Amino acid sequence: MDNNLVFKEIFDKEEWENHLLNLQTSDVFSSWTWGEYKQRIGWGVYRLSVWNKKQNSLVACFQLQKKIKFKLLTILLIQGGIHLKALSFKEYYNVLESLMNNYVKVKKNTIIFINHQSGSLQEMELGLLASKFSPILNSKSYTYVLDDYNNSLKGDALSKNWRHNLKRALNNPKLTYHSIVKLEERKRAFGDLRKFYNNLRARKNFQSAINLDLSKDLIIENFDFRIIEARLENKVIAIRIGFFSKNNVLDFLAASDELATKTYANYLLLYKLIEISHLEGKSYFDCGGINPSENMGVFNFKKGLGGRLNINGPIWLNASGSFIKKIVRLLYSLTN
Repeated sequence: MDNNLVFKEIFDKEEWENHLLNLQTSDVFSSWTWGEYKQRIGWGVYRLSVWNKKQNSLVACFQLQKKIKFKLLTILLIQGGIHLKALSFKEYYNVLESLMNNYVKVKKNTIIFINHQSGSLQEMELGLLASKFSPILNSKSYTYVLDDYNNSLKGDALSKNWRHNLKRALNNPKLTYHSIVKLEERKRAFGDLRKFYNNLRARKNFQSAINLDLSKDLIIENFDFRIIEARLENKVIAIRIGFFSKNNVLDFLAASDELATKTYANYLLLYKLIEISHLEGKSYFDCGGINPSENMGVFNFKKGLGGRLNINGPIWLNASGSFIKKIVRLLYSLTN
């Protein structure tokens, strides 16, 4: 372990965002906005920067989320993982060891979860293994990623059916695509999306991945969330939101009405979001997760993009003691 590493909590939004700009990677889960959202739904959030005190240099940043369960168990969560200024196995291992000593082992009955989502790299996984973290996978731990593989980020890997449906949308003179930038228009668009999303939930009876009421203003006011919409003769029929990070884009949220299905508007919007990602030089596009056992239609839709199947994680587990770590792993095995 590197004894020169120290942790500094950041309380200023501008300072936090400047730190993120100095790192190799970032994502929606390391954003100030996501921290605000998690606080609204009951998590304690600590925005931590890691410094080499000997060199007085920034090493890494991450948002540590905290929740107490049953007045006994302390749960720590790092969504999106730890983002480093210079990625290496040794550097990441040192950060993890310092993290364990400063935040996990100092208190009994503490467990920690780290999930790098689709941004996990070999150096990170080796560091986690060396620090005695254990990987946990479930049926929701997969996504499709578009990158240099098959030139999928350039749109070269589209299936025949996907390309055919996209052509139908592009050739429809009544169907138009719009990027929503002005604040008032973003408010209106989010209202349309919420209406579409609630109608969809009522029809298909699924649990929402995000509380739209508590995230509304955060998404509208953060322009890293790109809002695009499709209109059929000036009637909004589909909306899609992508989060643009330093090196990647996440297909964050989408909803539409029945006219979108008939006009292939969702093909148009997803293609446009991927096209923008490529034009802006992002290294990859995360399709936002798949689970064919629960939604085969969405799975086939994303599969047609020609990306590579990628583990959206895994969730890495560690704890203040070996016994509690084994218990948590056992509970996960029974529920996933």
